[in-house]
Amino acid sequence: MKGIIITSHGPMAQGILETSRLFFGEQPQMKAYCLFAEDNPDTFVDVLKEGVKEVDSGDGVFVFCDMLFGSPCNCMARIIGEDVQSDKIQLITGVNLAMILQILATRESGEVNVDDLIQAGKDGVVYFNEILKQQLQ
Repeated sequence: MKGIIITSHGPMAQGILETSRLFFGEQPQMKAYCLFAEDNPDTFVDVLKEGVKEVDSGDGVFVFCDMLFGSPCNCMARIIGEDVQSDKIQLITGVNLAMILQILATRESGEVNVDDLIQAGKDGVVYFNEILKQQLQ
């Protein structure tokens, strides 16, 4: 089973992890790492490297970052660039709760599809007022 890391600026990653537990309970091979203003990105790279080792049972790791080219994403990109087995790390940016719930629903089967994860994230972003307006017509 692939490991999961969620990483973000501030406490967002920890919040997503804790919220996912409401739906799926405590999950093995899953960690959150939060980068705060006072943290050193070089040190954060080392923290993430250790995290990858902790959650990878040999099947690889999905890493979800809050935003493209933000510091958590850039730190993970450095790890992927340095690692000869970087194909075992799949980095997805723009994380939201829908993506995490999708991977938790499918990862035990081993049939996790990156495109499905991204689509789940996109499908969860809607302008609800328009839906409500359509329902009331």
